[in-house]
Amino acid sequence: MLGALTLIIGLQVLGTLLAELLALPVPGPVVGMVLFLLVLAVMRGHWQELEQVNNFFLANLSLLFVPAAVGIVSHLDLVSPILGRLVLVLVVSLLAGLVVASWVFARLARRFTPAREEELLP
Repeated sequence: MLGALTLIIGLQVLGTLLAELLALPVPGPVVGMVLFLLVLAVMRGHWQELEQVNNFFLANLSLLFVPAAVGIVSHLDLVSPILGRLVLVLVVSLLAGLVVASWVFARLARRFTPAREEELLP
């Protein structure tokens, strides 16, 4: 697991460095995710370690939201004037993300699902 975790963190750090050095308009972790996608596309191997790290992160995903929630609650006096707009932006971005993810999934499912003979017959 240590190798896979090192790869993930290393690519995030590399993405952050690239975003800062090249003054990219996207956050460094997003650049790191793109680099990670490229590494996975090149390697094309099944990584047992990577799956273990993935399962660990997914099992503990809710803990990653605790610092953000604590920050909002501790600075509620700063956030309260814009709380309605903040909630609206969160809901709209959630819905937009769901729409885009559903569209991408539908396109990929059609592309990679083999056609059945019954569907091809008139």
